[in-house]
Amino acid sequence: MGDGKVEVRKDQLEDLLRGELPDAIEKAREIHERGGQDVVRVRRSFIRLENFAGLVEDERKPLPKSKRPLSAKMISPRGLTLKLYLLMLFAAQCEVTAGKEWPGPYPIEPTAERPDSWRGLVATIAKYAGPGVQAASVRTNKVRQIAEAMKTLEKMGLLASATGVKGQVRRGVLLLCENGKSKKAGAANIPYTVPTDNEAFVEIPIGFFTNGWVHVLTTSEIAALLMWFDVTKFDPSHHKLEDGSTITQAYVLSDVRHGFYGLGRDAYETHQSLDAFELLDVIRHAKRHDDGKWQDFADDSSDMVAHRIILQTEAFGRDSGQVVLPVLRRRHTLGEWGRPLQ
Repeated sequence: MGDGKVEVRKDQLEDLLRGELPDAIEKAREIHERGGQDVVRVRRSFIRLENFAGLVEDERKPLPKSKRPLSAKMISPRGLTLKLYLLMLFAAQCEVTAGKEWPGPYPIEPTAERPDSWRGLVATIAKYAGPGVQAASVRTNKVRQIAEAMKTLEKMGLLASATGVKGQVRRGVLLLCENGKSKKAGAANIPYTVPTDNEAFVEIPIGFFTNGWVHVLTTSEIAALLMWFDVTKFDPSHHKLEDGSTITQAYVLSDVRHGFYGLGRDAYETHQSLDAFELLDVIRHAKRHDDGKWQDFADDSSDMVAHRIILQTEAFGRDSGQVVLPVLRRRHTLGEWGRPLQ
């Protein structure tokens, strides 16, 4: 991430902390009290392809968007789509139990009858542009952003307009299953149900939502985190310590990262920021640089060992803004990802 991008991200986070982030966190905690669960389940099919999509020629260029899993398709520098959909899954699981549909997702804006809304649960940078015909109020701009994200989700087969008419998301939406199969030609909509114990799913710690991480992380960081949640659960490696205890580690090779998760090197390199935020512990091989590149690289290298990752799920219990802002300031000042002094 270049210095200019870091500065913009830092400034935006400062704006969120002064503006919408505290209210969005308060609303998430209020909604969570109804369910009380410790995790939010996300079906594996949202994160990982069922079949290998093939190798890529350039490490910097991931699969075409059309071939990626749904979560990787939503990576965008200023996109709201991935964050909004995860918030929808969070809200659904706070309202109904495993195996059940959520018959009444929130409206975009609150009403006297429905005080919970997506506008209240989402934190965005939607500034007032000043007077004039083309200018929009902060509220109107935010609603527009949410509606546009909903339309994207509708096109991806993850939402349906409650009216049954495509594009009328402002009048209400119905959640569809996160496998995206409702999009297939001629397919009937598959209503979203909370995953049951006999399904393949990953678990996102509830603090990801109730402590605001969903708002302060980038979509690349979130997509990479989903990959690490998946690999840690379904393909972990175990390392025995000298005291006899065992720690669970995860790693992913580039062909798997591209061919199953649809993530290129830019997304992979978010392990540097996620490590600085202490959401991951990264165990680096002695020959690897911090960014993951291999010293003295050769095509016939037989000892190219990938970084090992240890997920720190309890770290989502911290206030996201108070953790991330000092790291971004350090990155902006020193040009390096590092954990701030405690």
